[in-house]
Amino acid sequence: MSASTLKPVKSRKPRNRLEILATVVTWVFWFAVLATGLRVILALFGQHPWFSFGGPAGGSPAVCLETGPPLLQHAGNGLSQAGLSPGVQGTWNAASLCAAHPTPGQALAFTVTLLPIDLLRLGTLYLAMRLARAAARDGVFTVQAARLVLILGWWLLAGELVATFAEGFARVNLLGQLVTWNVNWAHWPASWGVSWPVVWFGLGLVIFARVMRISAGMRADLEGTV
Repeated sequence: MSASTLKPVKSRKPRNRLEILATVVTWVFWFAVLATGLRVILALFGQHPWFSFGGPAGGSPAVCLETGPPLLQHAGNGLSQAGLSPGVQGTWNAASLCAAHPTPGQALAFTVTLLPIDLLRLGTLYLAMRLARAAARDGVFTVQAARLVLILGWWLLAGELVATFAEGFARVNLLGQLVTWNVNWAHWPASWGVSWPVVWFGLGLVIFARVMRISAGMRADLEGTV
């Protein structure tokens, strides 16, 4: 066989790792959208969302609220049961209130308690998807990538605080529908639960975005002088 009859082997360019990352993040985002939609539908029908535990025995549909003593002031926080040694006292730190057959209003109030964190999560994944696509297309240290990192940082920083306040308000509203006494809105701050790692991570991204913007400017200057 002559050398002229040999067909040249086409070299296949390896796929950019950033493109693979962008594809993975995109799939994760759309999976999260689907899961969140189904989770909201289940909650509206009074079913336990996925990955939730507790509720009445037998797997009956239920709306549940995990709450602490500050929101149940009238009940006290003493724990008295058989089996404690003489002179031993106990306190409880949380209570689970469940409605086995929730009303439409209770199911709607329960759904609202899930939305703030779910929306924060979806927004984070969406911005991460845009960032991964921009990095795969133009590179990491670009003005656009720095802008997206800045937006993502502020989304986590401010969004976590807003979601915390909104979730606390929704939880107190749900509590008012699960109990017969008048809920004291002065205890609304007791229902807050800020995730400080998310806040600090968002602040770190804001700072890192500034570094990326400076690096992108230096890169543009170097390319202009070459």
